[in-house]
Amino acid sequence: MLDLSHLPVVDVHCHPFANAGPVTPEQFVDMVAFPGGGVAYMAEGGLPADAALAREIQGIRRDTVYVRYLVRQMAHLFDCEPEMEAVVAARNRAVTADYTGYVSRLFAAAGLAGLVVDFGYPRPPLAVADFQADMPVPVVPIYRIEPLIVELLESEAGWDEFRRRYDETIAAALTQQGYRGLKSIIAYRTGLDISPLSRTPDQGLRALDAIRRGTGGGAMKQLRDHLLCRALELCIEHNVPMQIHTGAGDYEVNLVSCRPALLLDLLRFPAFRACTVILVHGGYPYCAEAGYLANVLTRVYCDVSEGIPFAGGGARRIYAETLEMAPLSKVVYGSDGFTLPEINYVSARLGKQALGAVLDELVAADMLSPAGALEAAGMILADTARRLYGMDG
Repeated sequence: MLDLSHLPVVDVHCHPFANAGPVTPEQFVDMVAFPGGGVAYMAEGGLPADAALAREIQGIRRDTVYVRYLVRQMAHLFDCEPEMEAVVAARNRAVTADYTGYVSRLFAAAGLAGLVVDFGYPRPPLAVADFQADMPVPVVPIYRIEPLIVELLESEAGWDEFRRRYDETIAAALTQQGYRGLKSIIAYRTGLDISPLSRTPDQGLRALDAIRRGTGGGAMKQLRDHLLCRALELCIEHNVPMQIHTGAGDYEVNLVSCRPALLLDLLRFPAFRACTVILVHGGYPYCAEAGYLANVLTRVYCDVSEGIPFAGGGARRIYAETLEMAPLSKVVYGSDGFTLPEINYVSARLGKQALGAVLDELVAADMLSPAGALEAAGMILADTARRLYGMDG
């Protein structure tokens, strides 16, 4: 099998995390598992929010292949029994003794060499400088537009002020505050079926007016669509990438409205062709669609985050489907890690393992040479991300 263990990894899509200190096994599971519906969510459906419900949810989360894989990988790291309680106990000792040293150990073991971080989650946001100080690798911050939209909607700003503050805040983030790209989760809010004609300022004005007056059921979508178009234009003006969430998220996502193919009309529109766009999550489970867009649209890329690591054994299929049509230089590795550094660690391990297996198959089929496969691995794991975010200079 192709050995990728020596290659560096740049995680092109993740979130900041604070030192959580020692945790219980139950807390650890809640913090590393895929963000499904918890006790509060189930209680809204009428179930009693008691210990029995908490145990049921814990059992479900522990039974995912991903969580079991994480426990096994952490056990190898700590040389302990592959049991949740033993792993968490070893982890707590390491965190208590030296948190920054522990994070450095994780990152070194996985070959993590850089992070591209969306500071729009969690809320309230963690300070960029504080997170950078805790990390043993370079951290590239990107700016999520949705918290800004919420802030402006909560103000009494009319359209002229709203538009001015939107543009000026984003410009300041990119030119004065060290952010090197934008991110949108419009897929969570109103979906990805966005007309490129939404770029006209008149649409923003009419939509905000309808929202302020409480009329027009589609006004919020019209406003968000317009503001995404404006964000794409600002990315072009400042020569930075735009990350757009596609595909799976938590239980709130309408998966059908998050398919990458819905973005085709928008991203091939002449006004937006110059924008570098990364399809976050690679559209999982619609990975082939994301790969197709990366093939036919020159400035569109796709990452493999969230499906890797949370789909566990599906990691090989994710790479294989994406690479069916996506150029090797248009796929980037990401994790969607959050809350704890263990997610970034185990995702990088799984990402290398799965990528090596898929590239091996392509070599066996005489589609790639061994040297070509190793070159492809270098691009996917780090080189392309470094180029997109200017991390080599």
